[in-house]
Amino acid sequence: MENINIIKKQIKLNSRLAKIMSKNGISRLRLTSFGNSIASGYSFVRTIKPLIYRNGSLEKILKKSGIVLDIHHFARNQNNNDEKLFEWLQTNIKESEIHKMNLKDYVDGKIKISSNGLTQENIANWYSTNLKDDLGLQDLILDNDVGLANLVIYNGCTGSFLDNVSRNGKLSHKLTYGIKMDLISLEATLKYIQNSNRRFNTNTQVFLCGAPNFLGLNISEFINAKLRKIANKYANVTYVEPIKSKIFYKKYVSESTNNEQKSFLNKINFLGLDIHYNETEYLRFINNIIDTINKNYLINQAMINIDRNFYNFSSNLELNKQHLIGDNLYIQEYIDDILYEYSKLLSVNQKKELILKLKKYILDRLPSDFYYLGKANFNKVVTDKCKKFHK
Repeated sequence: MENINIIKKQIKLNSRLAKIMSKNGISRLRLTSFGNSIASGYSFVRTIKPLIYRNGSLEKILKKSGIVLDIHHFARNQNNNDEKLFEWLQTNIKESEIHKMNLKDYVDGKIKISSNGLTQENIANWYSTNLKDDLGLQDLILDNDVGLANLVIYNGCTGSFLDNVSRNGKLSHKLTYGIKMDLISLEATLKYIQNSNRRFNTNTQVFLCGAPNFLGLNISEFINAKLRKIANKYANVTYVEPIKSKIFYKKYVSESTNNEQKSFLNKINFLGLDIHYNETEYLRFINNIIDTINKNYLINQAMINIDRNFYNFSSNLELNKQHLIGDNLYIQEYIDDILYEYSKLLSVNQKKELILKLKKYILDRLPSDFYYLGKANFNKVVTDKCKKFHK
């Protein structure tokens, strides 16, 4: 019954997503799951299935609205620290290479680990190394075709910590050292994507997911608090709240087991420890992701456009139009025009949220990225906007 209700909610969220995309001229939605074992949809004691494929109704719902769903998975359940993720991006690793790594993880080789429920059919569908369009990670997430919504679902910042704990890392590296290392590489990846949005007119959004909330005790908050702060530093990034996970789960019993054996195994089946989600929790987590996209997609797109225009305008004033520096009326009119242009399709509440988010973002970055706009000019225009919204 719980799963039925979760799936019903998922259908509503997917339908809402289709409506938003269709209304805004999107004909193709690309979702790239990027990162660690959660991004790969892994479970140690339950069944494996790539994260986005766990949303069973999304493709059909989008298709009814004339939208093509384009799914990609650049994720592993091991050797997945954020420095490696950045390397994948920088080297433009092919998707087939990631699939080969997954096959080593699940099917053959000395590094093979638990792969519950993984059939030959699944392997052929999810981890094919003979792809028709074998594109690299950069090619995919920095693509900006007309009608494309390009979204990255990022799960990370656990790899180095777990490596140090489970692979005989130095004692001094077993607490926060790994997390700090992962956060550095995470920001390198986010900077890379934002710079592409600014300089090459891409429009990639990143949905940065928190680590599972084990037993609802907020044990992972020491990671997630940092992820929230980092998300606020970028125009194109939104934090996704994790869900509560049980940690202890009933171990998977193979479908090939006969009924008598299943009955016996279920009676003696002790709970297994797992830091990943189970099937139901993954469904709920997917719902969180889709809900966050629905609430933030249009605001993020406005943020990307405004950030790009302000960044290039400030740079142009600095290098090419210094005679206009200090022309406050001209600069204020430019700021006002840009804010109007990229917020005119938003609802009143979305405009309020955009202005609040934009104000903090611009002022935090103004000394380095937007200096020649002038702090007083920006504050005056934003103050006037806020007065209009609250009339």
